Amino acid sequence: MTVAVSFEPMVAADLPQVLEIERLVFESPWSAGLFLHELKLPFSRSRVARVANGGRTVVGYACWWIVGDEVHILNLAVHPDYRRRGIGHAMVQLVLDDAAQQGAASVSLEVRRENEPAQHLYRAFGFTEAGVRRNYYGPGKDAIIMTCVLADRRPVPHG
Repeated sequence: MTVAVSFEPMVAADLPQVLEIERLVFESPWSAGLFLHELKLPFSRSRVARVANGGRTVVGYACWWIVGDEVHILNLAVHPDYRRRGIGHAMVQLVLDDAAQQGAASVSLEVRRENEPAQHLYRAFGFTEAGVRRNYYGPGKDAIIMTCVLADRRPVPHG
């Protein structure tokens, strides 16, 4: 079941909810300090997703950099209770739309080799494997580098 979400710039007051999601989703979660640092960088974008008409509850977030003609997704997560409702799809679309508006040529990210659902989501948007970062997430925990060339993208149906 798809839910409607709204996106807002992340602010410090969102961090308790963001950090809760971070701890639920990642083995090595970001600290509050890392998020606060991102909020200060002029080339960094951080957005939270809230269920439309759902109050102030954060159900997901994304952080990405815009550097020159490249966008790099640093962190993207959906609260486990809200997965498979189109929120991850909407967040990736948000990043790609922002990248296009900024004139970026490509978007890249790292994803755990074991994270098949995320890889499937990114492939649906035209991301392809560009390489591997060995031990990126710790000893024996590799990351797959995925890249999307924006000029090659076709519209992606929701779902």
